[in-house]
Amino acid sequence: MPRLTILDTFPSSSTAKEQPRPHATFTMLDHCHEWIRECLRSGNSVIAPAICYDEALRELERLNATSQIARLRAFCHAAPGRYFAITDADLERAATLWAHPRNTGTPTASADALDADVILAAQALGLGLSTTDFIIATTNPGHLEQFVPYDLWTNISP
Repeated sequence: MPRLTILDTFPSSSTAKEQPRPHATFTMLDHCHEWIRECLRSGNSVIAPAICYDEALRELERLNATSQIARLRAFCHAAPGRYFAITDADLERAATLWAHPRNTGTPTASADALDADVILAAQALGLGLSTTDFIIATTNPGHLEQFVPYDLWTNISP
């Protein structure tokens, strides 16, 4: 069974990047975009959770980057199930996940932060899969380690 890779915000945002021109210098976004393409070619399932889509989209909206917005939307909606909507159950799970570390003295973000990483973790757990069946591809593992399997996207084989 193919592994399910859940994209955190940076990998999600890389899907909005246009293909680099020949002989152009590859950026980290280019490398990440190519890594996602390799994951898909290898038969792995890749999903973009709504919370990460929102984080990527709002910055593109702020920049008025209409072409990148279109590419992000196209990627997220290119295959059934690739875009993973937030449910009320996800938000309730996130509230519980958010409270527990605070009550034990190990918060994942400041008290006034939205803490999207906890919402991401809640969405991933809401899939109902064994934690051996998915991994979150990220650039910021510190906030996820208390909740779900994760790794730097650069460490995950396509």
